[in-house]
Amino acid sequence: MSKIKILVFSPLSLEYGRGGEISSMELAEGLNKDYDVLFMDTNIIPGKQSLSKESLRKRKKKINYRGKLKFATMKIGGLIFSFPYPISLLKFLKYIKDVNVIYYSFSTFKMNLIFMFFNILKRNKKFIIGYRKPLYSEKIFSLYNLKYRLSILFLSKFSKNVYHHALSEHAKKFLLNFYKSNRLFHITHGIDIKNFSLVGNRKLKSDHNLNFCYIGYLDDLHKGVGILLKGIDLFLKKNNLEDVKFEFIGKGPLEEKLAQLAEKYGETIKFHGYIDNQYIAKYYQRNDVFLFTSRREPFPRSIMEALASELIILSTKTIGSIELLKNKEFGIFIDSLDPVEIENKLLEIYHFWKNDFVKFTKIQILSKKYISEKYSIQNEILGFKDLLNTIFKY
Repeated sequence: MSKIKILVFSPLSLEYGRGGEISSMELAEGLNKDYDVLFMDTNIIPGKQSLSKESLRKRKKKINYRGKLKFATMKIGGLIFSFPYPISLLKFLKYIKDVNVIYYSFSTFKMNLIFMFFNILKRNKKFIIGYRKPLYSEKIFSLYNLKYRLSILFLSKFSKNVYHHALSEHAKKFLLNFYKSNRLFHITHGIDIKNFSLVGNRKLKSDHNLNFCYIGYLDDLHKGVGILLKGIDLFLKKNNLEDVKFEFIGKGPLEEKLAQLAEKYGETIKFHGYIDNQYIAKYYQRNDVFLFTSRREPFPRSIMEALASELIILSTKTIGSIELLKNKEFGIFIDSLDPVEIENKLLEIYHFWKNDFVKFTKIQILSKKYISEKYSIQNEILGFKDLLNTIFKY
């Protein structure tokens, strides 16, 4: 058989620059070593742009980037509607004709409809759908649950050359309610470990201060940052500790509130604002504990990046964080997203660091070993090779 040709598609613009967009580029880059891989995205940016032009230019050089499936948008009565330009659709269809496999991330009902239309048109092409977002919300009757359940039920009606990629065991278990087991594959998400490695040099970390960091979107609705800030405020009010520091990197609705807290505590809290992804590794590497307070997250890339940088994790209990950190010494769970609970956990970690620094450091090093063995991009690529070998046997 001739070399397999693959189109990797991101339903959001690469400029959006969140974990899904970055991981899709890393997947394309990794597969490109053994397959002919094309890459396309859209012009849809649901929030502020996170990747700089320079960073994006460097990343696009490593993938065979072929442009965007462009959507027109219009606003009617406060609602935003979007639809693909016909010319852009025809161009996209041309690329689909030239490949054997189309991989795209599970998205809106509209986007899933477009791809299943292509599936009907091109019955000899194989479609792989990756599930990178939370599959449901804790609010059973939420609009989020309704939209995603309808999309999954819709996709379950297509079995001809359609396959499904679950990032976590939990997602696989859930999706088995809708898809046949021979159409569903579990491949764990991976990161490029070398980008975050300390390379045996721990001088970036301080022996004199305990450094906490938060890296991500600054909102409370999804990321729980409002509660985190209240917990840190309580911790610093009650404990006059000169050897504790906090760093925040990110942007979002709570920037002003965070800036006020940083002003209140001076050098104890540093807020750097947005930092381009290509420079983010050093902020992980110089800290000791990563703060993760998301309310829901299927498989958090930020936790993996922090573990690769030898950080201990203080985390809420989400589907993804539990799968990554359960029964691990370097994973400390917050039982409930509550300011007092966060305050108590921060103090618990401080006493651990202060009273047994040697053990604290050993556990940090274990975190890097764990993530390297289980969640490297190399392991993810091997999983995709097995998936491709399997589906081309059908």
